[in-house]
Amino acid sequence: MKNVKYSLKLFTVFGIPIELHVSFLILMLFIYAVAALNLFPGINLLLAVLITLVFVTVVIHELSHSYVAQRYGVKIERIVLLPIGGVSAMEEIPKDPGQEFRIAVAGPATNFVIAGVCYILVFLGASHLSGTLQDAIYYFALVNLILGGFNMLPAFPMDGGRVLRAYLAGRMSYVRATRLAANIGKQLAIIMAIVGVFYNIFLILIAVFIYIGAEQEYRTIMVSTLLEGITVGNVMTRDVQTVTPETPISEVLNLMFQKKHMGYPVVENGNLVGILTFHDVSGVVPDRRSEAVRLFMTRDIISTYPEEPVADALERLNKKQIGRLPVLSEGVLVGIISKTDILRAVEVMNLKIGE
Repeated sequence: MKNVKYSLKLFTVFGIPIELHVSFLILMLFIYAVAALNLFPGINLLLAVLITLVFVTVVIHELSHSYVAQRYGVKIERIVLLPIGGVSAMEEIPKDPGQEFRIAVAGPATNFVIAGVCYILVFLGASHLSGTLQDAIYYFALVNLILGGFNMLPAFPMDGGRVLRAYLAGRMSYVRATRLAANIGKQLAIIMAIVGVFYNIFLILIAVFIYIGAEQEYRTIMVSTLLEGITVGNVMTRDVQTVTPETPISEVLNLMFQKKHMGYPVVENGNLVGILTFHDVSGVVPDRRSEAVRLFMTRDIISTYPEEPVADALERLNKKQIGRLPVLSEGVLVGIISKTDILRAVEVMNLKIGE
């Protein structure tokens, strides 16, 4: 989510940029064009306005989550409006059950409040509002009730699933609570998909989203929890095989074959000057494999240090889409850490706690 591209900033609320994804802009232009040209009898201008208001409501829903999360110190990068709804780019939700509960219920509660206000408007203005406007407000209220109710289904990682995890986390470990909530979410997703086969294919798409989201959320939480308190120095490989800038590419390829490592720090006179990975050498044609590493190595070095939490190093690896980080202490190369090293540590910790 942090790398969502092709979005346009609309405005800022609570210090949070609200962005419109180009795909959503195209969708709305298409809907309004169809309504204006009367291409399909079922799509008129009123329906187009209602669809727009629904997505506005989704933004308000996400802002409610974000506002409460900010109160607990969670940084919100942005909210992006997509055709599938609003998505908040925020840091990890607090592991305090009470805080997670309040953040999770804020969105659906906002939907219910909007629905209530709309019904009051319809009731109080029944004799003053036109039939078309009454219908619009009524259906808008109904949509908010559906959105709020649907989001409260105990299907992790939806809001109701997070409420369920918050409840469970007060009675068991956070990892176990996440696993149980995720399993319930996946089971509901399977049921939803089966129902969708007979009634509505859209339910199948939602079910896929819930199933994948539940699994990814569980894995993310499990890794971050198991790695808590572990530093890069605890996990890194200390016996580092290095190459020099003048090492031929053919020699590095032999090293990769023998050592089974896909990246090597490039050291000159004791200083780290680059890193050479399989990606760097994979495009080198056979005729150039006698040439030196310095012609192909990556000079923009992304590194870590022994005292850094290994969870932060893993986040950087994922964000930069790289496989390993050289470990520097006072400018000196003291080790290297890869995703494989981190995943191995996760497996060991998982066995230790009996998860």
